[in-house]
Amino acid sequence: MKIITRTDAARVGQLKYYTGKPCRNGHLCERYTVNGSCVECNANHTIAQRKRIKSLMAHANGLVVAV
Repeated sequence: MKIITRTDAARVGQLKYYTGKPCRNGHLCERYTVNGSCVECNANHTIAQRKRIKSLMAHANGLVVAV
C-alpha cells in the first residue's frame, strides 16, 4: 500500500488512506479519511454493536405485552 497523509487523501477525494503506522490497537491497515479511524477497529466495533442490539431486541421481545 502507498503511504499517504490524511490531508492529502482528503484533497484527492480518497475515502481511505494508509499511514504505515499501527493504530492504538495494533492494527496495521487503512484508515478512514473522514474520521481517521482504523478500518479493522471500525469493523470490530460494528460486529460488537450488532451483537449488543440483537441481544437487547431479544430481551425486549420477551417484555412486550400484546394489547
